[in-house]
Amino acid sequence: MTMPTQSTSAILPVTPAQAAEYLHMFVNRRAYLRQSHYPEKESGRFYYYLACDRKSKQPLSIDIPVIQSHLAGQTTIGLYAINPKTQSSKWIAIDADYADARRDLLRLQQDFSHDGIEALMEQSRRGGHLWALLAEPLPARLCRLYVLNVARRLGIVVKKGKSDGIETFPTSDEIRRWSFGTAIRGPLGIHRASKERYWFEGAAPTLEAQFDLLRNVRRVTREDLESLAAGMEPILDRAIPNAWVQLSAAGTQNHGFQILRHVPNAKRSGRNYVARCPACAQRGEDRRGAHLAISVAEPRMYHCWAGCTKEQIREALGHPICRKQAA
Repeated sequence: MTMPTQSTSAILPVTPAQAAEYLHMFVNRRAYLRQSHYPEKESGRFYYYLACDRKSKQPLSIDIPVIQSHLAGQTTIGLYAINPKTQSSKWIAIDADYADARRDLLRLQQDFSHDGIEALMEQSRRGGHLWALLAEPLPARLCRLYVLNVARRLGIVVKKGKSDGIETFPTSDEIRRWSFGTAIRGPLGIHRASKERYWFEGAAPTLEAQFDLLRNVRRVTREDLESLAAGMEPILDRAIPNAWVQLSAAGTQNHGFQILRHVPNAKRSGRNYVARCPACAQRGEDRRGAHLAISVAEPRMYHCWAGCTKEQIREALGHPICRKQAA
């Protein structure tokens, strides 16, 4: 099946019913990301950021108007795969954005088809996304067990760090309840960088036809995945860092590194202190000062919602992590 030839950035009419159907199919967690409408000055990239209330800095909850805006093409959202309350996902997605990405995605799609899994191909700016919808939210661990074993069988490289390879969603077997994991661009929206809307293959490039395709695609059941994954061995696709960075015990002493001493204007918001991420600030981002969260109960734990690593944060603060320092 070939990719629909028409790709458009036109603003489309979207009904509340369509948005509600999209929410049911793709939204497994109400927190979400927004893609910036303007590129970052130095890199030219259109970054995603956690949608938060401007006053409280608390994550916003995705709703029908947000999805309508995404489908219409007015905004672009990123969706989280894992619901931390259940450690489950409503879908499996594979992202590939390197030179031979489409070839590898087609190989995966074909192998999934042999297993009775109907995966839909969606073009992306630099490659493509492969989506499989689930009949019910299923354990992220089970989803990854199957996908990673298929990739290994086919000899398809899984992304590690900055290397080329596929990225699987869910990206981890589980996440902490106060963490978020990694998000992927919600399908059928417009990518702000390319200003294009990417459609699923197998249906005409209209919302009506695309929704009809999604309604009729076969859902993967628990029995399907459990049967296919029986006997498969877990695969460590990459070293997945703890979303909250655990500092060394020395970090709690007066002579140790304490991040709250180095972050100005940190404000308490619920269970966290919220401040501007130093690494984001170096790139001219996080002007609202909401990316960096530091646990109130355990100040040794901190996290950047935009994805900055502990090394980047410490480097930006002028306190790089020594090789022997467990920070």
